[in-house]
Amino acid sequence: MAVDRLLVSVAPGEIRIAEMTLGKLTGLTVDRAGQRSIIGNIIAGRVEAVMPNLQAAFVDIGEARSGYLGLPEARTNGAEPNDVISDYVVEGDTILVQITRDPEAEKGAKLTMKPALTGRDLIFTPGRPGISISRRISDVEEQDRLSDALKSYGTGGGFIVRTSAQEAEAEDLIREANRLSGVWSQVKTKLASARPPETIFREAAPAKRVLREAGGVELNAVVTDDPDMFNTLKAFTEEEMPDVTDLIRLHRDKAALFRFEGVDEMINAALDPHVALSNGGNIRINETAALVAVDVNTGGAVGVNRRQVIKAVNSDAARVFAEQMRLRNLSGLIVIDFVSMRDERDREDVLEALRQAVAEDPRRPFVGGFTKFGLVELTRRKQGLSLSEILCVESSMPEKSSVTIGLQALRRVIEEATARPTAQFTIEVSGPVQHAFETRITAAVEETKHLLGGGLTVIGNETLKADEIRVYHGTKEIHD
Repeated sequence: MAVDRLLVSVAPGEIRIAEMTLGKLTGLTVDRAGQRSIIGNIIAGRVEAVMPNLQAAFVDIGEARSGYLGLPEARTNGAEPNDVISDYVVEGDTILVQITRDPEAEKGAKLTMKPALTGRDLIFTPGRPGISISRRISDVEEQDRLSDALKSYGTGGGFIVRTSAQEAEAEDLIREANRLSGVWSQVKTKLASARPPETIFREAAPAKRVLREAGGVELNAVVTDDPDMFNTLKAFTEEEMPDVTDLIRLHRDKAALFRFEGVDEMINAALDPHVALSNGGNIRINETAALVAVDVNTGGAVGVNRRQVIKAVNSDAARVFAEQMRLRNLSGLIVIDFVSMRDERDREDVLEALRQAVAEDPRRPFVGGFTKFGLVELTRRKQGLSLSEILCVESSMPEKSSVTIGLQALRRVIEEATARPTAQFTIEVSGPVQHAFETRITAAVEETKHLLGGGLTVIGNETLKADEIRVYHGTKEIHD
């Protein structure tokens, strides 16, 4: 489903970007200090070790852990018979790499020596000439038109024409091609004098990146509650997406943007393992370290024909889970336990419903089909943390983390200060949240104090529940 509204909320310690479709939350990006993605960054790295047994190399990219460069991603000119990793990199070399996957747990970032620069309608592939068209652009005449628009463009690389380029004017495509090739020229210039490990290109900040990805013809509003973000997005769109500039608005209501739009409640629902289906059934989503397990139940679904009820529940579950998978940013191996179906035709119909439901997912999930135990396996490429990994204690526990609760408390204070200014606010929280204030989100606390003019005190109360927050306006407690 295409995004029709973007909501960008800025608060001390985090920026939240909500993608909305027909009033529903369909995507959420949370940008926090210490959790920011480095995917897309281009780095002058130094090869630390070449591992022939792994056919990979470890590269110093300036992060806590070395990046991992596998043989397929080291091949810059295609595979050669019997080639090995040492054909492409040598220990001590300075090489240009791009981050394709963030570091996680004990693993370093995943790297490629085949960088690409992403724009709204085009992806520029330096050193790899040719024009390829998104498979989702099925009209042959449109494919030819887009290809012809770029054929005469002389550059040291090629282009991938994205789905969003449909019906784009030729001059707009050339303008973006010029901009991307100009960025690449800057990268090459910086590389010549770089001292590895050194980041020489940073991917757009999350709010810009989401806007670039979601800025199709269906988008009709971009709303932010922060004047600086408003100006930033205005400048960004004037440069890269001029047709979107007039859609950007500043939220002026005293109620916080996400509260005003009902997004906070939708986020809470997205952390609940249980998801109700419209026909009375339900699904339960469990994230583990190894895989995501999904259980489908008929619940309160009723009907005269049990076979039809089960098929209807399973088909609805396939559609709803595809939406939840994108919203929660679930990835890796996913196993779905649909309600048992005896008829092979029903199983195929449900499988087709799942394939259609995930067809628009940009991560291109692969649906493997039913196993001999009656489970459906699918995989989805990992990119960033899941929603529960960001907001909760851990992915398998839906309880919000101390950091999430602390930032929520700061947002409440700022919202209250907007509606009823006062000289002093006090936040009373549980011991673990107080500890988060003192260790992990001290910068957010200081930013809040600056916005309030200094009138903020944080008090720990060991009798409070982990997620309980008390905010005082002067000496009076504020109730939601």
